[in-house]
Amino acid sequence: MRPFCIEAICLTLRYRHHSIVGHNELCMRSPGFEKRAAARTLLVIEDDADIREALDGLLSTEGFRVTGCSNGLEALEVLRASPKPDLILLDLMMPIMDGWQFRVAQKDDPELANIPVLALSADSTAKAAAIDAEAYLRKPVDYDTLIDTIDRLLVASEHRELQARLAQTDRLTSLGTLAAGVAHEINNPLAYVLLNLGYITEEVPNILANVDGIGSRADDRASEILVALEHARNGAERIRDIVRGLKTFSRPENETRAPLNVTQLLEATLAMVGHEIRHRARLVKDYAQVPEVFANEARLGQVFLNLLLNAVQALADDRAASNEIRVAVKAVAPDRVLVEVADNGSGIPPQVRGRIFEPFFTTKPVGIGTGLGLAICHGIVASLGGTLTFETEVGRGSVFRVELPAAERAIGAAAAGRADAPSVGGAPRATQGRILVVDDEPIVCFSLERLLSKEGEVIAVTSARQALAAIAAGARFDVILCDLMLPEMDGPALYDALRNIAPMQAERMVFVTGGVFTARARDFLASVQNPRLGKPFDIDSLLALVRGLISNVVN
Repeated sequence: MRPFCIEAICLTLRYRHHSIVGHNELCMRSPGFEKRAAARTLLVIEDDADIREALDGLLSTEGFRVTGCSNGLEALEVLRASPKPDLILLDLMMPIMDGWQFRVAQKDDPELANIPVLALSADSTAKAAAIDAEAYLRKPVDYDTLIDTIDRLLVASEHRELQARLAQTDRLTSLGTLAAGVAHEINNPLAYVLLNLGYITEEVPNILANVDGIGSRADDRASEILVALEHARNGAERIRDIVRGLKTFSRPENETRAPLNVTQLLEATLAMVGHEIRHRARLVKDYAQVPEVFANEARLGQVFLNLLLNAVQALADDRAASNEIRVAVKAVAPDRVLVEVADNGSGIPPQVRGRIFEPFFTTKPVGIGTGLGLAICHGIVASLGGTLTFETEVGRGSVFRVELPAAERAIGAAAAGRADAPSVGGAPRATQGRILVVDDEPIVCFSLERLLSKEGEVIAVTSARQALAAIAAGARFDVILCDLMLPEMDGPALYDALRNIAPMQAERMVFVTGGVFTARARDFLASVQNPRLGKPFDIDSLLALVRGLISNVVN
């Protein structure tokens, strides 16, 4: 009798014995086996239908989900059209495409190459034993040995995935540090580009208004110049938004929580992935007025980033005209805020829905995704007292919902004076004040001095020690625009010194920051009520803040 038939009979008898006495009484399993087996998928590639059926019955009893194919070519078609299994059980001697041929084709396909393979064969030659597979067992196979081998391969696969994810996390950490440094270096030149563009845009019409008889053609050229300036300013502002997004997602995770406007944070996240969405889908926004939430900006921003990238990656490349990503912000109760990210992509297959919040689980090919993982997103949202849920339908898309508790109104009101872009209203320009600019970048000093010259007398210095000496000598200012990070003496040190010699001047300080990179600076900003401005500047917010502070002093 052929070994195939002997094995089929043995496995069938084993399956029937399983059904009578239960598999736990037959052999002891390693710790954690039942959890590993639950919902894991196995692909059995075997041309003998009896053996496939027997393996299906036995392995299903262990908790595995089993799919069977009769040859290598059929298996390749299944693998390329379905979610990938956790392990392949591969017979070597098969018609149409044997195990050796299948293995070559599998290794040549990047999306299939990393699926571990357990080879099974009645072939006793060296060729069979030398198959390029994670393990090899000869037929007829002892069932307990088969289960132990499957368990060992699953554990090894989980370890490899964990190591790969940890390595990717290290790379992402390095990338985040690099992004923070790049953003910081971009801030100063971008700040004076924006300041100068704003100044030119404002001054060109005034110059042209004083030129008599320049003619219609010259008028047209002047209009073209103004349009070009506006385009340049819009481009620079887009760069500013991207830099702000980089700073948001590269901040240390140990930052304290604060009241956040989720719509603004979502918009900052969309600026980070806008280029991905523009070429793949139509973006639909549905924002309602909602209260603030109390959260860490970087961690919640990472959740939104991951959900948006997942939505983009769920869309087919060849359906850009019909692809859609919808983001919504709404209040589901007076004290609950809901953010939805929906796509009309492929949806999530039923067999993996129960695992998408598991650590390091992914259905994406190697190299695709952020490495954050929905499990970490789930943990972040849970730590904020919220929930992360989803609905999905294969072929119709998915919607992920982040529901968070609203911040207490008292907290939100207390933080209003500490926003990055204070809302002080457009105070009239009738009042004139004295403005001190403290920045170690000379071009930034010059650009601010020129831009703010219409608001009053402007004095610009490139060190905090110069500013301290001037105030100690009796100079007084209505507004002190001070960079937070300065050499020798930084903004917090200047503030502490002024508190001792001129407390009212310390209160007039506005802190300009292109990114907070030290624990001391973060703690300082959390401890003071002074307004602050992000660098690169939003010109309108800068002017409104300066005019408002001068007006408050004069009045």
